[in-house]
Amino acid sequence: MNITIKNQIQLDGETELIKQVYPVQVTEKNDQIYLVYQNEENEKVIIKCGVEELVMTRYSTPKSIMRFHKDNPALVAIPTPIGTQHLMTETDLYHFDIENNRVRINYQLKQIETEAVFADYQLEIQW
Repeated sequence: MNITIKNQIQLDGETELIKQVYPVQVTEKNDQIYLVYQNEENEKVIIKCGVEELVMTRYSTPKSIMRFHKDNPALVAIPTPIGTQHLMTETDLYHFDIENNRVRINYQLKQIETEAVFADYQLEIQW
Protein backbone atom coordinates (compact mmCIF):
# COMPACT_ATOMS: atom_id res chain seq x y z
CA MET A 1 0.00 0.00 0.00
CA ASN A 2 1.15 3.55 -0.74
CA ILE A 3 0.52 6.96 0.74
CA THR A 4 0.02 9.83 -1.72
CA ILE A 5 0.54 13.35 -0.42
CA LYS A 6 -0.55 16.25 -2.62
CA ASN A 7 0.16 19.78 -1.46
CA GLN A 8 -0.70 23.01 -3.27
CA ILE A 9 1.21 25.93 -1.77
CA GLN A 10 0.46 29.59 -2.46
CA LEU A 11 3.26 31.94 -1.44
CA ASP A 12 3.91 35.49 -2.65
CA GLY A 13 1.51 35.15 -5.58
CA GLU A 14 3.17 31.93 -6.78
CA THR A 15 1.58 28.46 -6.69
CA GLU A 16 3.61 25.28 -6.24
CA LEU A 17 2.21 21.76 -6.57
CA ILE A 18 3.97 18.91 -4.80
CA LYS A 19 3.07 15.22 -5.10
CA GLN A 20 4.84 12.54 -3.09
CA VAL A 21 4.20 8.77 -3.06
CA TYR A 22 5.75 6.35 -0.55
CA PRO A 23 5.11 2.81 0.70
CA VAL A 24 3.14 3.10 3.94
CA GLN A 25 2.23 1.00 6.97
CA VAL A 26 -1.35 1.69 8.14
CA THR A 27 -2.60 0.95 11.66
CA GLU A 28 -5.95 1.78 13.25
CA LYS A 29 -6.02 2.23 17.03
CA ASN A 30 -8.47 4.03 19.36
CA ASP A 31 -10.41 5.66 16.48
CA GLN A 32 -7.14 7.03 15.04
CA ILE A 33 -5.34 6.10 11.83
CA TYR A 34 -1.53 5.88 11.99
CA LEU A 35 0.37 6.18 8.71
CA VAL A 36 4.08 5.35 8.96
CA TYR A 37 6.52 5.84 6.08
CA GLN A 38 10.06 6.92 5.14
CA ASN A 39 10.34 10.20 3.18
CA GLU A 40 12.85 11.03 0.41
CA GLU A 41 15.44 12.03 3.03
CA ASN A 42 15.05 8.57 4.63
CA GLU A 43 13.42 10.09 7.72
CA LYS A 44 10.66 8.22 9.53
CA VAL A 45 7.34 10.08 9.36
CA ILE A 46 4.25 9.26 11.42
CA ILE A 47 0.88 10.79 10.60
CA LYS A 48 -1.80 10.32 13.25
CA CYS A 49 -5.25 11.39 12.09
CA GLY A 50 -8.76 11.28 13.41
CA VAL A 51 -12.06 13.10 13.16
CA GLU A 52 -10.83 16.39 14.70
CA GLU A 53 -7.05 16.50 14.35
CA LEU A 54 -4.03 15.41 12.31
CA VAL A 55 -0.49 15.38 13.70
CA MET A 56 2.48 14.81 11.38
CA THR A 57 5.79 14.03 13.10
CA ARG A 58 8.97 13.87 11.04
CA TYR A 59 11.86 12.24 12.89
CA SER A 60 14.55 14.52 11.50
CA THR A 61 17.24 16.32 13.48
CA PRO A 62 15.66 18.23 15.09
CA LYS A 63 12.22 16.61 15.06
CA SER A 64 9.50 18.45 13.11
CA ILE A 65 5.87 18.43 14.28
CA MET A 66 2.92 19.78 12.28
CA ARG A 67 -0.52 19.86 13.88
CA PHE A 68 -3.87 20.63 12.26
CA HIS A 69 -7.04 20.93 14.34
CA LYS A 70 -10.52 21.04 12.85
CA ASP A 71 -11.70 24.03 14.93
CA ASN A 72 -8.72 25.66 16.64
CA PRO A 73 -5.35 27.13 15.63
CA ALA A 74 -2.45 24.80 16.48
CA LEU A 75 1.18 25.52 17.34
CA VAL A 76 3.87 23.90 15.18
CA ALA A 77 7.67 23.65 15.34
CA ILE A 78 9.54 23.64 12.02
CA PRO A 79 13.34 23.26 11.84
CA THR A 80 15.04 25.68 9.43
CA PRO A 81 18.69 26.54 8.70
CA ILE A 82 18.39 29.47 11.14
CA GLY A 83 16.88 27.37 13.95
CA THR A 84 13.47 26.03 14.88
CA GLN A 85 10.62 28.31 13.85
CA HIS A 86 7.51 28.30 16.02
CA LEU A 87 4.46 29.00 13.89
CA MET A 88 0.72 28.38 13.92
CA THR A 89 -1.62 26.52 11.58
CA GLU A 90 -5.13 27.86 11.09
CA THR A 91 -7.36 25.30 9.40
CA ASP A 92 -10.15 26.42 7.06
CA LEU A 93 -11.17 22.90 5.97
CA TYR A 94 -10.57 19.60 7.74
CA HIS A 95 -12.26 16.60 6.10
CA PHE A 96 -11.40 13.14 7.46
CA ASP A 97 -12.91 10.59 5.04
CA ILE A 98 -12.21 7.17 6.56
CA GLU A 99 -14.39 5.35 3.99
CA ASN A 100 -12.19 6.58 1.12
CA ASN A 101 -8.90 6.58 3.09
CA ARG A 102 -8.39 10.30 2.63
CA VAL A 103 -7.83 13.51 4.60
CA ARG A 104 -8.17 16.98 3.06
CA ILE A 105 -6.91 20.05 4.89
CA ASN A 106 -6.87 23.68 3.74
CA TYR A 107 -4.82 25.81 6.09
CA GLN A 108 -2.69 28.90 6.54
CA LEU A 109 0.73 28.90 8.16
CA LYS A 110 1.02 32.03 10.30
CA GLN A 111 3.46 33.80 12.58
CA ILE A 112 2.34 33.44 16.19
CA GLU A 113 2.88 37.01 17.38
CA THR A 114 1.46 38.96 14.42
CA GLU A 115 -0.72 36.27 12.78
CA ALA A 116 0.84 37.36 9.47
CA VAL A 117 0.23 34.69 6.82
CA PHE A 118 3.38 32.90 5.63
CA ALA A 119 1.59 30.73 3.03
CA ASP A 120 -1.73 29.09 2.11
CA TYR A 121 -1.89 25.31 1.67
CA GLN A 122 -4.30 22.74 0.26
CA LEU A 123 -3.17 19.34 1.51
CA GLU A 124 -4.59 15.96 0.55
CA ILE A 125 -3.36 12.67 1.99
CA GLN A 126 -4.60 9.36 0.59
CA TRP A 127 -3.70 5.80 1.49
